[in-house]
Amino acid sequence: MLQAIAIFATAFLIVANLGGSKAKKEKHVTDWLILARLCFFTLLTVTIIKLILTFPHELWIGLCLILYLILVDAFMETNFRLKRETFGNPNRSYMAIFALVIALVVVTLWF
Repeated sequence: MLQAIAIFATAFLIVANLGGSKAKKEKHVTDWLILARLCFFTLLTVTIIKLILTFPHELWIGLCLILYLILVDAFMETNFRLKRETFGNPNRSYMAIFALVIALVVVTLWF
């Protein structure tokens, strides 16, 4: 069950990031940002629950994944901030999507 939630949240996070980077109005960027934040916190919560369930055995893998997710969130927030203030940086958008795809692969393999 946790794996399905994590995969869905990560996939929707990729969609929200794509939608936010392609949006033309600031209101739509903000809407996508809200959805991306909800998906991110869902993914982070599921990862912490998985870490608690497998505490002594997979401690370092779980901590590294949580740290990676926090770094990806900071990168994603910066991407949305640039999109709202200026018209965004396409290279940064592609790098954020690439980082989220790596997160999807890691989450799928870890769960």
